[in-house]
Amino acid sequence: MPSTDIKFFAHTNNNAPQLQNAYGSMINVLDACLVDGIFIGDIASLTATSKTVTATFFAPHNIMQYQVIKITGAVQSEFNGEHRVLTVPNSNTVTFELAEVPGVSTASGTISASLPPLGWEKPFSSSNANGGGKAAYRSLNTLLPSRPFLRVVDELDPAYTATYAKYAKVGIVEEMTSIDTMLGTQAPFDPTLPDKNWIGTGSGTSAFNGWAKWYYARSVDFTNNAADSAIAAAGARQWFLIGDGDYFYILPTTITASTTALCYGFGSFKTLLSADASCNFLSATLNYVNAANAYSKASFTPISGDFSNQLLVLQRRYDQIASWAQATCASLKVGASTVYSGSSDYIGSASLGAGIPMTPVYINEAVLRGELKNLYWLHQLRPYNDFQVFNHNNQAYIAAKISSSGAIIGQIVLKVGDIYAS
Repeated sequence: MPSTDIKFFAHTNNNAPQLQNAYGSMINVLDACLVDGIFIGDIASLTATSKTVTATFFAPHNIMQYQVIKITGAVQSEFNGEHRVLTVPNSNTVTFELAEVPGVSTASGTISASLPPLGWEKPFSSSNANGGGKAAYRSLNTLLPSRPFLRVVDELDPAYTATYAKYAKVGIVEEMTSIDTMLGTQAPFDPTLPDKNWIGTGSGTSAFNGWAKWYYARSVDFTNNAADSAIAAAGARQWFLIGDGDYFYILPTTITASTTALCYGFGSFKTLLSADASCNFLSATLNYVNAANAYSKASFTPISGDFSNQLLVLQRRYDQIASWAQATCASLKVGASTVYSGSSDYIGSASLGAGIPMTPVYINEAVLRGELKNLYWLHQLRPYNDFQVFNHNNQAYIAAKISSSGAIIGQIVLKVGDIYAS
């Protein structure tokens, strides 16, 4: 059976929340993908041929191949549950596989489908009268060495101007007892300015508002520089989110016409240490500057490259001291001082071999700390179409175009899950 632990979502899915030029947009997407799920539509029929089921919807479903859907309402319980979509024959049908041949070939009942969430919790939140609010998310996997909170502030700060670029302020918090009560280690954190990541200072173009940021609306896309004080236009932006109960990556764009994203994310990573009780990361645009500062957001965002300013935020240092850490993302180097995923033919052209070379992304602190889960760097120049799915050794992957540094456009690969033949 195809695995269903890794799930992904896109702005094109039916009833998916949209990243608008409006506060609260990021929280709406996180709520849907992490906690609530997304209703797709009612199903006209479920018909099985052996273990393969064809689901026919009453209306176009906008489901992507290899997304996980949840079937509910079938009288025959073997049809219900989570299933990996194997094929999308047309706009109204998808196919998936059951564990066993069902007792009947056609299901009955009032049947519907949704995209189930990753299965996180949202224990704390607040709303803002001017739009948006705050939220704290946490993995429900109690077997993890630690389960810190992702705190998200997605509301207008009094120091900031409503027409400026929109972003959520994000950080790792070890313990919380309310949305505004934070205990233990925070990342990032400046002991000389404890509220540096959360509360703005100054006003107008001189305002400093946040340190670790997830941008989702700007006047230009990620390949261009513009001050945050430039007016962002209305309209929905593209986004993509993928992960499981332990981690996730979210790839937003910032203008309506752009398909070039940055790769933000949060959650646990694979540690390479003998003992590591704080193996959690945060990928964000990490730069504390005022609203008038025009800089390359990609040059201060990790995962896509190993540029010195592209720093991953870690919950604690590798020696477990109660202090946050920063690390670079490292992968295979081939004769280059700086490597960006998918931005150049580091290993010949794509036509030279049957397979595209891709390697895991390692976390390089003062030591080689760990490996990001199910994320890979490409070492050739954007060999896939944006969001193209492909199979390799019975595993499914999806390629995503990203901004690597300034005008440099690259591509990363994200594992979707194990796909087994019937």
